[in-house]
Amino acid sequence: MAIVAIDFETANEQRSSACAIGLAWIEDGAVTRTEARFIRPASPRFTNSWLHGITWDDVRTAPEFPDVMAEFMDDLHGGLVLAHNASFDMSVIRHVCADYGIPAPVCDYLCTVNLSRHTWPELYSHKLNVVSEFLGIALKHHDAHDDARACAHIAVAAGEVWDCFDLNDIPKHTPIRLGRLFEGGYEPCRAPRLKRPVRSV
Repeated sequence: MAIVAIDFETANEQRSSACAIGLAWIEDGAVTRTEARFIRPASPRFTNSWLHGITWDDVRTAPEFPDVMAEFMDDLHGGLVLAHNASFDMSVIRHVCADYGIPAPVCDYLCTVNLSRHTWPELYSHKLNVVSEFLGIALKHHDAHDDARACAHIAVAAGEVWDCFDLNDIPKHTPIRLGRLFEGGYEPCRAPRLKRPVRSV
């Protein structure tokens, strides 16, 4: 069973406007491979370029979502997918798959925001850049490749804290419940809310 961290960037506010994907594989407690691809969305309307720097000119000759996902579907389907703020990335998968009329991968997923909150509750924020800085992970934020790689390293670091070699076993060590994508729907990744520390001035 593959364990893969993913990150999507979108062209605009529509979850179905994926324009880039980053992926990072974890094997035996280490990040072993990373990949990134541009995706040509259905619409050339880009309003998020200020955030990630991607424009229509960057993706106009890129493959569309079904072709990009076909390259990685064998690992995603039946695997454990990690994402930082997984509700966003899982929503991108569901919406784009629905738009193209293709099945979404059936998989469990783990939100590393939830994992970070329960692993390092002392942090004032558990955004990707904050947790990465805390752990000393180099990050070019809102770059799909870097975001996926950082997400994977965060998951590995958290697994070490919990003495959890297989991230599929996180629910045995923490109060986090894995989410799941399945045919026709999904279950969210859930975790009890923790009181946020006050940031010192």
